Amino acid sequence: MTADRADRLTKVCDTCGRFRSYDPADLFCIVCGYETLSAECGCGRAFDYALAEPEGGGLHCPRCGKDWRGAKSEW
Repeated sequence: MTADRADRLTKVCDTCGRFRSYDPADLFCIVCGYETLSAECGCGRAFDYALAEPEGGGLHCPRCGKDWRGAKSEW
């Protein structure tokens, strides 16, 4: 059984940095397969804003200013 669309969360993979929509119980990234998903920024702000932004540009947390699309180490 899958969650309704309303129950979905935007999560980011702390390994590859990609934002995707997930069921609340999902633990693994669909892109890289690592168990490193986060449902909110370190400041507590949900990632509901992240999916609306194009992948090529910058993306900063509107609460704390963290740069989510800055240089990432290769996974």
